[in-house]
Amino acid sequence: LHPDTRFTEQAGQAELDLAGYTLVVVDDVLYTGHSLLRAVGYLAAKGPAEIRVAVLVDRGVACLPLRADVAGLRLDVAPPDVVECNVPPYEADFRIELLQLERRPAA
Repeated sequence: LHPDTRFTEQAGQAELDLAGYTLVVVDDVLYTGHSLLRAVGYLAAKGPAEIRVAVLVDRGVACLPLRADVAGLRLDVAPPDVVECNVPPYEADFRIELLQLERRPAA
């Protein structure tokens, strides 16, 4: 989710009673934190006892005041580079790739 992506609720989700539950939100890459903040905000409105966050990769540069409780890797990479997580069943093999975009020489 990007900051301007609309977050829509399906009919069955509106009726979920999460009061008293501990929730674990799982994300692939924690980068700016915008999508994670939106997901946690949505879930917090449902009144759980606590919300924990697990990510495969924490890029260590979140713009928002949040953090992952559990991170598989921490990769400090330049902002134009891309961290791509491939996770079955969506991809054939599990892997985390760092895609370094071409850099232009300084003028």
